[in-house]
Amino acid sequence: MNPSDLAREVNLPTPTVHRIVSGKSTRPYRSSLEPIANYFSLRVEQLLGEESLPVRIDKESALATENKIKIIPVIAWEEVHSLNEAKTNSTKKIAAIGNMSNDCFSLLMNDHSMEPLFPVKTILIFDPDRKPIDRSYILVKLENIKIPVFRQLLIDADYKYLKPLNPDLNTYKMRLLTEKDSIIACLQESRINHNLEDTNNKEVLSL
Repeated sequence: MNPSDLAREVNLPTPTVHRIVSGKSTRPYRSSLEPIANYFSLRVEQLLGEESLPVRIDKESALATENKIKIIPVIAWEEVHSLNEAKTNSTKKIAAIGNMSNDCFSLLMNDHSMEPLFPVKTILIFDPDRKPIDRSYILVKLENIKIPVFRQLLIDADYKYLKPLNPDLNTYKMRLLTEKDSIIACLQESRINHNLEDTNNKEVLSL
């Protein structure tokens, strides 16, 4: 189900649903969220991530089976090198709507390198099946560095650069993407969640 389909199902304007799903609408009206929450049998607070999902959601659940909502595993940055195992063993999940593959996974922003757009604890949903283009936001494994980094990709002819958004150029510097570096996934969606004070809490989270 894509945002246009969802808009028809809940009788909301398509642009409104697109803004909510993409995260461009950071403070959507409750009147816009309620039809979406009702459609998925959720509370508005659960859509926003202010409350946990009411029950454990897995592949056998009705929501996942009907493809109305995707359940994305949340993993740690140090687990990305063993991605499949990390996704399988993940005890945290988030719910997401949109046109994305079944290989998606999520991380919580762990530093200030991409501020102000992506502050610490921002929920980042990545899709390994998306092809990166100029100005895509990507997750990258750098040579000889175990923990991946999140950067904006800039393409200039035959050269590719990794750009941090933080204006502190002394701390966060743009660098060349080399053949020894590897792009893991592209950013599919981001959500700012103000309730993730304890990122080690093994509760089920919802967007």
